[in-house]
Amino acid sequence: MKRTVTTLCLAAAVLTFSSAFALDMATKNLSPENRQPVSLNSAQAILGCDDGVAFNAFFQLTDARYGNLFDFGSGAVLSEVAFAHFGFGFSGPYNYDLEIWDPASCTFVVAKNGLVAGDAANAFATEDILLCPDNIFVAGEMVVTIDPNSCLAPNDCYPDLLFDDQINVACPVIVNNASTSPVCIDISSQSGPFLLRVATDECPTPTKSHSWGQIKSIYR
Repeated sequence: MKRTVTTLCLAAAVLTFSSAFALDMATKNLSPENRQPVSLNSAQAILGCDDGVAFNAFFQLTDARYGNLFDFGSGAVLSEVAFAHFGFGFSGPYNYDLEIWDPASCTFVVAKNGLVAGDAANAFATEDILLCPDNIFVAGEMVVTIDPNSCLAPNDCYPDLLFDDQINVACPVIVNNASTSPVCIDISSQSGPFLLRVATDECPTPTKSHSWGQIKSIYR
C-alpha cells in the first residue's frame, strides 16, 4: 500500500524572509491564455500541494533552488518527482539537478545530478524523475527542489519551474545563495506552490541510502 506524504498547509516557522536576505522575486509574463491546467506525468501516483494550474514563473537565479516543502513523517523512500516548466522562447534541452534540503537548518541533504529536461520553448513540458535506483531515504520535513543549470543570464535559468495561482499555501520555498550562505525562504505570501510533486515507497524493495546514524546527524 502506498504511504501518504503530507504537504505542509500551515506557516512554516523555520523558514524566513527578511530584508537581510534580499531575493529578486521578479516574475515573467505568462500570457492569460497559457494560465491553464497542466497534467503532470503519473499524476495519480504523485502527491503535492499545487492545484495543477500554471500561473507564472520566476526569473530563476544561478545560485538558487526552487521547490516545495513536504513532511515525510517517520521516513520513506523517494521514488518519483514530477514537475512542469516553460521556456519562454528559450529552446531546450536544459540541464538541471534535483536537490533535497533540510529546512530547519537550511542545509543540503542529497542530490541527483546531471539531469536533462526536454525542450519547452513554446509549450509547457513535464519531467518525470524515477528515483528507485537512487535509494533516497527522506524523513521529517524536507524541501524537494530543482537547481536549473541552463542559463541565458545569471538571473534567467532553465528549466523554469512554473508555479500555480494560489497564495498563502505554505509549501513553496526558494533556497537562496545555495552554494555560499544558503537561506530557505518561505515565498507562500508572494507565490503559489510550484508545480512539483513527489511519490514515495513505490519501489519494489524500499531501502534507505544512509545508515540511521547518518540520518540522525541531519537533524542535529
